Amino acid sequence: MGSARVRFDSALSGAPVNPVVAGLTFVDPALLPGPGGLARSPAAALAHACAGLHLDFAFVPSWAPWALAAVSELRAAGVCVLWTVAGVFTPVLEGEGAGAALRATERDPGRLTEALDRSAALAGSAIAVAIAAGADAVVVADDLAGADGPLVSPAFLDAEVFPRLALLAAQAADAGLPAVLHCDGASEILYGSIREAGFAAVHGDCGGARRTAAALAAARRAGLALAGGIAASQLTDLARAAAAGAAAATMATSGGLLVCDDGGVATAAECAALFAALGAARR
Repeated sequence: MGSARVRFDSALSGAPVNPVVAGLTFVDPALLPGPGGLARSPAAALAHACAGLHLDFAFVPSWAPWALAAVSELRAAGVCVLWTVAGVFTPVLEGEGAGAALRATERDPGRLTEALDRSAALAGSAIAVAIAAGADAVVVADDLAGADGPLVSPAFLDAEVFPRLALLAAQAADAGLPAVLHCDGASEILYGSIREAGFAAVHGDCGGARRTAAALAAARRAGLALAGGIAASQLTDLARAAAAGAAAATMATSGGLLVCDDGGVATAAECAALFAALGAARR
C-alpha cells in the first residue's frame, strides 16, 4: 500500500493509485463511530476512525481547539494531516455582510482591500502553525461559487482574491506542503485560476456521480487533482452510499481523484453511510 504521504502525493500528481486514495474532510468528530464515553477526545476519535478504514488523509480545522492534538494523533496513525485554514474572500463576506460585500465587488472593490488583506494575514499565520506542527498539506477554505457558478465576477476574483490565495499557496510550497483549495458550488470555470494560483487540487461539492465526472474532467484539463466524489446527497442509505463509493473509486482508477466526502455530512446516519461509501471505495 505504501505510506499515506507517498500515496497522497502520487494522487495529487494525477497518477493512478491502488487502492484509491481516500479520506475525511469536514466531519464532526462527535459523529464518528468508535470508542465512546467522555474520555474520547475529538482528535482521538478522528485518528481512530481513519485508522479503522485505512484512510490516507483527514482535514484538521485549524480553528478547532483540538487541532494540534489531532496532528499528533493522525501522524501516529500514519494518516496525512491536511491543515485547514479560513480563506481570503469568505471571511470578508461574513464580516462585511454578504449583500454589502457582493455589491462592493462591483461598485467599489477598493473598499474591500483592507478586509481582504486581514483575511490573508490571518490565513498566513494559521499556515505558519501548520508548518511548525508538521502537517502534510494545507487546505484553504474559500467558498467562491454557488450552485450557478461564481458568487462574483471572475475578473474580481482574478484581480483581488487569487493573488492573495497565491501568496498562501506559495507559503505552503516554500515549506514543501502542497495546497488544496476548498471551494463549494459550481467552480469549474475557476479551475484555471486555481491552478495558476499554485494549488495542486480543489475540493468541494461535486453533487453526485455525473457532476463529479464533469468536475474531474475539468480539473484534469486545468492540471488539478479533484478531492471529492461522495456527496452528502448520496448518503441517504447504506446501499446508495456504497454504490456512490464504488462509482467514485472507478473514476479514481484513471487518476486525479482523491475520494472523500464533500464536507456536507451533518448527522450520525450520514456519517455511517459515508463510512459505507469509503469502505466500498477501498475494496
